[in-house]
Amino acid sequence: MNHKLIRIFLLCIALMLAGFAQAQVSVKKLKKAEGLKVVYQNFAKGKPKGVRQLVWVKDTTAALVTDEPTAESKYVAQIKTFLDYSAKEVRSCVVLPDGEVLSSKHAFRLGAGLTEEVGKGKVLGLNCRIYRTVINSNTIDVWVSRDLAFRATPQYYYGIPDGLVLKIVRNGDEVQEAVELTAANNIANEIPTTWGREVQDYELRYALRQSVVKKIPVFIDERVCFDGSRLPRPDSLEADKVYRCGGGSIILKKVRLPKSAQGSRIFAEVVQYSDGDAYDRTGSIFVVPTTKAQSFLEAIYNLKDVPSFRSGDQDFHGLVSTPNYETPVELLRFITGFGVRKYNHVKLPGMTWNDSVLYKQDITSLASQLEGEVWVGAYIGNWDKNGHKVSLTLKYHPDGRFPQPKTLPLFNTVNYLEQAGQIYPTFLGNDSLRVRFRLEEKVSKACLYYLTTGHGGWGGGDEFNQKMNTILLDGRKVIDFIPWRDDCGSYRHLNPCSGDFGNGLSSSDYSRSNWCPATVTNPEYIYLGDLEAGDHEIVVKIPQGAPEGTSLSYWCLSGTLLYY
Repeated sequence: MNHKLIRIFLLCIALMLAGFAQAQVSVKKLKKAEGLKVVYQNFAKGKPKGVRQLVWVKDTTAALVTDEPTAESKYVAQIKTFLDYSAKEVRSCVVLPDGEVLSSKHAFRLGAGLTEEVGKGKVLGLNCRIYRTVINSNTIDVWVSRDLAFRATPQYYYGIPDGLVLKIVRNGDEVQEAVELTAANNIANEIPTTWGREVQDYELRYALRQSVVKKIPVFIDERVCFDGSRLPRPDSLEADKVYRCGGGSIILKKVRLPKSAQGSRIFAEVVQYSDGDAYDRTGSIFVVPTTKAQSFLEAIYNLKDVPSFRSGDQDFHGLVSTPNYETPVELLRFITGFGVRKYNHVKLPGMTWNDSVLYKQDITSLASQLEGEVWVGAYIGNWDKNGHKVSLTLKYHPDGRFPQPKTLPLFNTVNYLEQAGQIYPTFLGNDSLRVRFRLEEKVSKACLYYLTTGHGGWGGGDEFNQKMNTILLDGRKVIDFIPWRDDCGSYRHLNPCSGDFGNGLSSSDYSRSNWCPATVTNPEYIYLGDLEAGDHEIVVKIPQGAPEGTSLSYWCLSGTLLYY
């Protein structure tokens, strides 16, 4: 060993001894202190996580406060927890962003849950006994010192021992350890002046997490039915008013959303139940872009006023975007169950029917369409005078800053206006869906946000037969796949009016072309890569089945280009 390495080695030893001596000196002083401040540092796999927790201790009370926010807690108000060793009680308190104060409390028993002493050790010069417990298959080692006349723990849900917890090790590699011990006497500053409304602990923590979510109730228990309703002239429409249109199968409202959706994870929550209609029906939540000369608002008012394409001897209006017209952007597609709530009187051994269906989906990819004032619509195609009841809430959850893709609506063949006379989108039997679009500049990581469901509800219809979906970009095949659902039997409890057959199956059990009664349809993210500026074309090919008698097959498709 050379002289340089020897000097470095001796210096390290000296620093270690100095730190040890300093810890011994501080411990002697702390034995006479009236109060104590403990700083805990979190470590993961030996590396600091940058999260610290402070604990103030005085007499028989310990106050737990997070000093530095975690990735989860940085969005929420600070929760403070107090351990009262005299009353054997844990009490938590939080002030929500709206000013409401909530608190919860529950009793504890010293040492409960700490089942086994497995060793001894030292932290900051204090002797510790190590106790072990297992919680939800996680092995927890709790290091407890009784060298000082103080009792506290930074994580009371692992068990509260009779002593001062200085270290907690979870599964061997996640560590929370005391790194500072100092005399303190300011615990009184941490105790709330009011405890507010008392709730259960799980209610407090749920309210705390939900307090940061921006909730926009778009529709509340609105009826969607067949009643012949029409939309007034688009230039006369008002914000914050629900319009029933498209024969009654569409409800529409202009809502005020956050000015920016950047850094939010957005969810759509739809609650639906039957108020008369017994059948499974196509449902859709959509927004109406209004940046071009014409929008879907004009199509609802008069479908023949918007662009169309001709296939065979029929004109199909409003299904593809053009330089002057933009299709609605579908946020979420669902298929209703067979008569949930209205027909819950139907008896089936061992089955309890749900009161309604919740359709919930992450729609963050479409965030750029969910800012500012936006027209939002809900559709359920049905011919019943009472139809369905629908509620829709958009929720914006803070989730850090991440790149938000731009969106370009391309096509939407959902037959939103069927109840107002729109023909079924049956053109795929002898044609393809072709959409031309122009990019003003080169884009990267382009992706097609694609929703597809096949319909035709008899044995030979596309609903029950697997059909290849082929996507082409600029003449090049991008993907072939068969959209299909085999899990429909999992949702029988949402389909009280589903027909039962002699083979022991119910209609809602049968596999279908990418949908099941009472479920959300998941979008496909079809990667297109980097695209050059200029004109492009997307083509969708599906071998749609031929009609039989009065029965026909068709496909509800929607596509939005995502890009950066």
